[in-house]
Amino acid sequence: MTFTDMLMLLVVMFVLFLSFSEIDSDSFKQNAGAISEAFNQAPTTSVLPGYSAITDLSRTNINIERIGEKAGIETNEKNEKEAIDFAERKYKEKNLKEKQAFIKDYQKSKLQETLDFFKKDGFVHSNENSNAKNIRNIKNNLSLQLKNDIEKGKIEIIDRNQQVILRFPEKVTFPSGSAELNENIKVVITRVRNIVKGSPELKKIVVTGHTDNVPISNDFFSSNWELSAARAVAVVHSLLDTAQIDKNLILAIGSADTQPVFPNSDAKNRAANRRVEIKLEF
Repeated sequence: MTFTDMLMLLVVMFVLFLSFSEIDSDSFKQNAGAISEAFNQAPTTSVLPGYSAITDLSRTNINIERIGEKAGIETNEKNEKEAIDFAERKYKEKNLKEKQAFIKDYQKSKLQETLDFFKKDGFVHSNENSNAKNIRNIKNNLSLQLKNDIEKGKIEIIDRNQQVILRFPEKVTFPSGSAELNENIKVVITRVRNIVKGSPELKKIVVTGHTDNVPISNDFFSSNWELSAARAVAVVHSLLDTAQIDKNLILAIGSADTQPVFPNSDAKNRAANRRVEIKLEF
């Protein structure tokens, strides 16, 4: 076969394609053999004997004018109708309750499938939005109800995404070198407890004691590790005083001078580093 012959066959093929624009099964059968012979292929036949290989769309359930439009909805409606028809055939009037139960179970299962689909693809955020709103309310309540304590320097609130850090400086929390809480700071801790108690969004409460880098040695503590840990435990005991907070949520840590806020270069910085922090994790 020469190049000219090939071009001629291509022209003939395009002319035939044009003629097929008006679907004619008889015309297709008549021309299929000639095309197949030209390309050394066996004549085209139907998948089933006696039937045309071309299917008239008017004989199918395909709506070519609305392809893709509400496809999922129409499919669900069709499936539900088939389920109801099946129940009608299986359960006669004498078994009306069984029929209604079957249809109800089917509808419930389809609803669950739909919900699972949306959850999987991240379309359901109601719980997440609710949790975020509750966390925001807790943060706002802390700032509002502890406003006076913040202004008096008894506490500092630090907001870090899913965490809130309540920082208590040593000067208002403990006497120097002691782990016994001042009475006025117990009132502040009580306010904190009343705000966060029973909150399902609260995952953990971490109480950490911090010191400066000046070594300590007295009748009660031989190191800053012991002092910082004892101060953290004292705050935990105050939080758990009325059993309103689940003790399984609380953790006490002594960090000594390992996590300073400022370099321990002068007296002012060292005083700022001596503190206790309550970290609320949501």
